[in-house]
Amino acid sequence: MTTWSEFCERIEALGEGLDDEGQRHLANQVACWLTYAIGHNDPRHPAFFRSSDPVYQWGGPNADQVARRTAIDGDGVYRISGHMGACEEFVLQIKLGATQSGGAGVGLEVTGSSLGLGPCDDIDILLGGEDPDDETQSWLPLDPEGSFVHIRDYYFDWQPAEPATFVIERLDTMGEPKPEIDAGAILGTALGEIEHSFEFWNGYQERMLGDQPSNTFLPPAGMGRGVKTLIYSHAGVALDPEEALVVNVDHGGTTMWDVQLYNRPWYEALDFTNRLTCLNHALIEPGPIVIAGSDPGGANWLDTEGRDSVLCTFRWWNPPDTPIVDAQVIPLSELDLPPVDRQSQIARRSSHIAWRYRT
Repeated sequence: MTTWSEFCERIEALGEGLDDEGQRHLANQVACWLTYAIGHNDPRHPAFFRSSDPVYQWGGPNADQVARRTAIDGDGVYRISGHMGACEEFVLQIKLGATQSGGAGVGLEVTGSSLGLGPCDDIDILLGGEDPDDETQSWLPLDPEGSFVHIRDYYFDWQPAEPATFVIERLDTMGEPKPEIDAGAILGTALGEIEHSFEFWNGYQERMLGDQPSNTFLPPAGMGRGVKTLIYSHAGVALDPEEALVVNVDHGGTTMWDVQLYNRPWYEALDFTNRLTCLNHALIEPGPIVIAGSDPGGANWLDTEGRDSVLCTFRWWNPPDTPIVDAQVIPLSELDLPPVDRQSQIARRSSHIAWRYRT
């Protein structure tokens, strides 16, 4: 059993020597994983937990998506219902293993579109049990080792509209009372996730980039535990205040992609609600992407928030050909980009995010 005093001592040890951003990140992990362990880690009484949003920041969250998860049993029977709202696509995965520690392989991955679902449609999915052979309901088998279901719902157009609703119920234990509170188990679960997440993501970018020179992108490739249909390219961006990184991209024929900036080393999203720190296929205007710490003009500016170093990540959905990313450091004084209505750009983002995370 993990006692409260042991929990506090081990969190205190993690916090030694951290700067303000590191302390905030640690506090964020404590809040995130305690919430998960308290209310979302019982596979007999599931409830979706929003594990990545403007509040909970860890693991390179995608600004175009909402991520939610809950614990499940591989031998259980579950129903996921709800409404798509303005959601343009979602990816549902059944994960095998722990949420963070010990790895989490992908046992099953499906998209909303593959189930015939699009914006404004009703959602009705049966997980596990026998195929009901019901044309009004989608059925997905459960791997016996399935430990949690993970849903990512995507919003590319960034409009102020009602987002998706996802509800999960376990059908074969319905009406079963919840067990007595086990504070030791709650603290033990949370502590395991906090310690692993804190240490894993702290070194993730360094391991991923290796000896790749700054301001150059890694060759596009998949990530074993991410969405299987995505490929990624990353760059550590380090610019002087009077420099910009001008990025031209051949997207390999894909119609869906995004690019986003993150802090270092914690892999948290930069402020995508109030600043221009991400773009996608629906938001970009003709012309190159320009990464800089001050506004260079032009519609496709990605704001580093004036940081000395950030991570830039591209994602592509099922590109027919391998994308090509060409990046060049240029003095800001050599750029000649038209002025744009920044306030209007930011207002669109802020309004959409307020709707997407309305509760």
